[in-house]
Amino acid sequence: MKTVSYFTIKFKSILILACTILLVNVQASAQQQLEVVIVGSSHQNPESAEKYRYVVEKLKNYKPDMVFGEYLAPEDHQQAIAQNYYATKSDLKKREYLLEQHLKTPKNPQKDIAQAYAALSKFENYHKTRMELARNLFLNFDKANAEYQFYVLEQHMQPKFEKSEQAVFEKMFGGVDSLRKVGLIRKNSEYQKIYFPLAYELGHSKIYAADCQKYDANWNQAWAKTDSLIKKMYAVAKADTASEEAQVVKAIKSYYKWAEQKSKEIDTKDYGFMSTDLYGDYSDVVNFYGGAKFYDMPGYPKEEVLGMLHWWQKRNEGICENLIRQARENGATKVVMGVGAAHRKSLEAILAKMPGVKVVNYNDLP
Repeated sequence: MKTVSYFTIKFKSILILACTILLVNVQASAQQQLEVVIVGSSHQNPESAEKYRYVVEKLKNYKPDMVFGEYLAPEDHQQAIAQNYYATKSDLKKREYLLEQHLKTPKNPQKDIAQAYAALSKFENYHKTRMELARNLFLNFDKANAEYQFYVLEQHMQPKFEKSEQAVFEKMFGGVDSLRKVGLIRKNSEYQKIYFPLAYELGHSKIYAADCQKYDANWNQAWAKTDSLIKKMYAVAKADTASEEAQVVKAIKSYYKWAEQKSKEIDTKDYGFMSTDLYGDYSDVVNFYGGAKFYDMPGYPKEEVLGMLHWWQKRNEGICENLIRQARENGATKVVMGVGAAHRKSLEAILAKMPGVKVVNYNDLP
């Protein structure tokens, strides 16, 4: 019978312990690699593209591995359309427009999309291939990347079109003006002015979708209930200026007046403002009928507002989960997400509590 010495056993124990510690350290190190910049954005950006170059340049210097947007992933977008989510009505019209061109619809769009990406990675000036890619992406419910490809076609490829390619473009889409009219090119969106140029100049072939609309029905129900009570509160306040409701309305209007005056001291069109605590507080008041600042005032529908905030928070948690999952899957170390400015404060707070995630505020970028 073989015997094992005490020293051999001890050495094996130490070796196992060392390997375990090393594995934990490696895992921890991997978790510490992800930085996230949430850029609070406006959905309407009417100034010239040049006016937003400072945002593009700032984010480009950060060199993110991935750029995310407030879009639904294809499978979620398809489900949202099936459930008649309110924002998908315009998307149905866009699908109908593309299908009305009487062109051959691919039997296997996912295969065609993959082949198009592969071809364009070797030579970006396969213009007809890119046109088909844009169309197939939208028909395959990938709105984010369809719009990105329409941006590339409009801004970077169209000047290179040969006459035959321009003819194909007009046959497929009716030209740029038609794409703008139907909304496949949203000329004043934050994507058209900031995030598509950012992704293109970084050499990214795709933009990533992180929105979450699982709780849309719950949110709408909570919002409708709250909105009804808020209207009643304002009606009571108007009818009886000595009522508790009147005191709440007076306090809310006083805050609005203060915020309006404060806004005159700040360039509110600057993207930096939308990433400040002041904007976060003001946004909460505007979007949640006053919010936490007025919870303790008699006559204020606190519980109903909290119900709204619950589903808002669930959506933001879903956005963070979608973002982190995809970033991890792609081995990213730094990512940027453009999102409506009202989400920024909540997203940063959620991400800050996630292990291995470092939140970098837009204003802290050099």
